[in-house]
Amino acid sequence: MIGAEATWTALRRWLLVVAGVAGLVGFLLEYGTYGAARLADWLALLRGLAVGGFLLEGALAALTIRPWRDFLVNRWPLLVLAGLLLCELAVVTAGGEQWLGPFLHFFSIRTAAQDYVVLLQLFIVGNLLASLPRVSSRVAGRRVRPMVLFLVAFALAILVGGGLLTLPRAAPPGAQARFLDATFTSTSAVCVTGLAVRDTGTQWTRFGQWTILLLIQLGGLGIMSVTAALALLLGRGLGLREGSLLREIFQIDFVEQVGRNMRFIALFTAATELLGAALLFIGFRQAVPEPATRAFTALFHSVSAFCNAGFSTFPDNLCSFTANPLVYLTVATLLIVGGIGFPVAANVLAFARGRALAQPGGHPRRLTVQTRVVLRVTGLLLGLGTLLLALLEWNGAFAGQSALAKLGMAFFQAATPRTAGFNTVDIARLSDASLLLQIVLMFIGASSASTGGGIKVTTLAVIWANLRAIATGHPQARLHDREISQQVGRQATFVFLANLFVGTVGTFLLLLTDGKPALASAYEVYSALGTVGLSVNLTPSLSDAGKLIIILVMFFGRVGPLAVAYGIVRPTRERGVRLPASRIMIG
Repeated sequence: MIGAEATWTALRRWLLVVAGVAGLVGFLLEYGTYGAARLADWLALLRGLAVGGFLLEGALAALTIRPWRDFLVNRWPLLVLAGLLLCELAVVTAGGEQWLGPFLHFFSIRTAAQDYVVLLQLFIVGNLLASLPRVSSRVAGRRVRPMVLFLVAFALAILVGGGLLTLPRAAPPGAQARFLDATFTSTSAVCVTGLAVRDTGTQWTRFGQWTILLLIQLGGLGIMSVTAALALLLGRGLGLREGSLLREIFQIDFVEQVGRNMRFIALFTAATELLGAALLFIGFRQAVPEPATRAFTALFHSVSAFCNAGFSTFPDNLCSFTANPLVYLTVATLLIVGGIGFPVAANVLAFARGRALAQPGGHPRRLTVQTRVVLRVTGLLLGLGTLLLALLEWNGAFAGQSALAKLGMAFFQAATPRTAGFNTVDIARLSDASLLLQIVLMFIGASSASTGGGIKVTTLAVIWANLRAIATGHPQARLHDREISQQVGRQATFVFLANLFVGTVGTFLLLLTDGKPALASAYEVYSALGTVGLSVNLTPSLSDAGKLIIILVMFFGRVGPLAVAYGIVRPTRERGVRLPASRIMIG
């Protein structure tokens, strides 16, 4: 009986894989190429495989899953899709393309008869992605380190994204992207950097922009967290091995907390990005009058800001909105919220809710040490950066603006180097002192378990605590009346030195390959290393060798230090035998 159940389960999974691959290939052929009309027969076959495989899997699930209540709860998308099919029939028979036209135009769907098939294809592809945690767990069962799997997942996402962006329809006719430029853009999107060799608004079509947007979301939240959230959303659930894998990757205390953490990440991200998109939709009303285009532009910038990516569809980024506080304050808030990290956001929300519901004399939930460190260091960097940039550029790059606009520009340019990449002033106009200050801010970056990069503010705090302990003669580093373990101290030191080494070597190599000014080269490299995306207009003119260097630096900046720290710096047991001590002169 158990063997038969396993066979049916395996058959259902293979049906989903076939349906997902057929739906994905069909979708890419139809919307990624300009010659889809010549492939009508093949597209019909792929649609048939996708829809037929999905419905057959659903039928098998209905026969094997008991009770029916569980089937209906876990397979609610089937009911939604059935309702969409009925709506489709009503639209086709009643001539409802007039009221459905704006919706179809927004998603670049040419006829009303295609909307059901497109939604079904996307849903089937989502099911395929939702099965990835199980594939990852089977790989992990072969004793592959989670961080190795983490690196491979990011590399595969970059290559797939580069392949999508090389499709003819990703760029305007006659301007198809080279694979190197497409891979550079994909790396920048997955690593949420924002450096671009092609103008996002004009040199990529809507298909290309949607691809970049999805890559940003995938890279900002992390491949594993996105697939896990999909599995939970689509009723697939997470098994014990998948939960254990995610627990180790995201450093969660208990397996039971994995599902709750994934749900919080998904819901918090969706709520924040939708709220940001709504505000930006209002803020862009003069710059983008057409509602459908404005809705996409607002969503694109909201996702890009929350994920700290820095991609913009405007040719001058956000320089045209220096007098529009609704736009630049919304973007700044999104990038700060995305940069403080999901654990900190969850702790702050729980703390606020506890204070609001606390009874007189009760003990509401307290902020954790990590939350207090992140909030204090973030506030310090924002305040100090704003003050210094205002002093440095008051009569320089900010000249000609009102005092309030200058303060707003200083605040924004102090916030955005912490891995966001948006700019409200031409970076090439900043003084050398301001560029050096931004390099420092880019090197520090955002918080751990966030959408941002850099060495992280917690790393800076731990290093400061170690230095303070050495200077005061304390045997153990402390933060907020808590001791910092030696393992955490070693990880912080390693991440700091590894980033500094990669930044130095990357700058040296870029000077050799492109021969640009030293400060501009260093700015570009540290922008890539911190996954920031700010540029002194150097990236579009890089040689192929220079682009490869920046690609490698972006990849390391996103996943390298964390993976190496958790993969190499591990707890060790005290040895029974100790070697003789030796004196070495210091200083």
